[in-house]
Amino acid sequence: MAGSTPLRVLGIDGRTGRPLDPLPEAIARRQAERALRRARPPRYGIATGDLRCSGWGLVLPEGTDAAVRDALGPLVARRRQQAGDRYRELTYRPGEGTADFRSRLRAGMGRADPRHIPWYLLLVGEPTVLPHGFELDLDVPHAIGRLAFDDVEDLAAYAQRAADANGAQGSGTPHAAVFAPTHPDDVSTAACNRYLAQPVARLLRNRKLSCATAFGRDASRCRLLELIDAEPDLLVTAAHSVVFPVDDEYQRQLQGAIVCSDWPGRVRWPDPIPPEHTVSAEDLPSGILDGGIAVLFGCHTVGTPRFDVFSGVSREDARKLTSQPFVASMAQRLLGRHGGALAVLGHVGKAYEASFVWQGTQQIAPLEDTLLALLDGRRLGEAVDGFGQRFADFAVLWARSQMDDEATDLDPLELWIAFHDARSWSLLGDPAVRLPAAAATS
Repeated sequence: MAGSTPLRVLGIDGRTGRPLDPLPEAIARRQAERALRRARPPRYGIATGDLRCSGWGLVLPEGTDAAVRDALGPLVARRRQQAGDRYRELTYRPGEGTADFRSRLRAGMGRADPRHIPWYLLLVGEPTVLPHGFELDLDVPHAIGRLAFDDVEDLAAYAQRAADANGAQGSGTPHAAVFAPTHPDDVSTAACNRYLAQPVARLLRNRKLSCATAFGRDASRCRLLELIDAEPDLLVTAAHSVVFPVDDEYQRQLQGAIVCSDWPGRVRWPDPIPPEHTVSAEDLPSGILDGGIAVLFGCHTVGTPRFDVFSGVSREDARKLTSQPFVASMAQRLLGRHGGALAVLGHVGKAYEASFVWQGTQQIAPLEDTLLALLDGRRLGEAVDGFGQRFADFAVLWARSQMDDEATDLDPLELWIAFHDARSWSLLGDPAVRLPAAAATS
């Protein structure tokens, strides 16, 4: 772990083949030192699998089309039956912040109160009408998932699949797949392989799971498609992803695509990344991950916000990433009518090494706990709650670093990167789903 830098990210520029350059370090440090004066409170969540206790609700943008509500019908009927009088349908108003939203619904700050707002919330809508920032902030006190598709048929297909899967019982030992390529002279993917992917594979095998793996140079495009074709219940990828300049013609279609070991790395950095070295949405077969869950570790694997939160304290300071924020096309393919997955967990924006190594310490406990909880039949929103706790820990460190009576030796840049990286984890799909292949516990 020696020599790790918080500025390394898991992304490659699709036009130039060069690694992403977040910011010159001197500028990043100045931004971090300014940002440390803007701490947020820590998270204290509710973890329960009983929807009649925790509640379940929809959050829909104001003026949502009736066709969207109709498409959600099967899932809404199922959750209404399970949650009873703690089922809610809530409206998001344009420009509303999380505090305003909660205050309007008479919900206090701190622990979520399902009498006012359910703990499990499914946001339905593109980030242009339901902002990424609103989603990520609301995930502090709640278990949040999002659905956003270009076609209402994809939404209807997912709603039916999630409603059906919820009633499924355990059907034997789940099958997993872990994919983590490396590239010549690439420190980031080597560290990701060593400290994230291989420990995750060991964890799954210790649970007596069938776990297919592809590491290093063996993690080719062909091998990833083979792993996918075997229909794992859990798919974990840890790799560079393709990232494009602002409003590039390929940005919406290919951003977040997985870079496989076919890409030769440094020796080809001056050249664009060829499609045959990656796996994108258009490469995925129909019915992929039927009833399964995917964890895609890498930049923009879940979505792209309009501004890069790592590059500035305010919107005026931050780099623009795209004119219109969007959900990653690969995740949409996995969840829509051509896919079969129940959920995708990944990053909105950049993914830094701080996700798995920080201050010389391995940082994968939230991911390990998520996988173990899913295998024990827990609901996904409960399973991923460790990510919120990790974010809360960084929020506390952030706040304490600004107190005159609290001395700290923490590097402000490292804290700035780790804080926002922890916040950037995001879930696509209903947070109340379980892994059907696992034996349900409640």
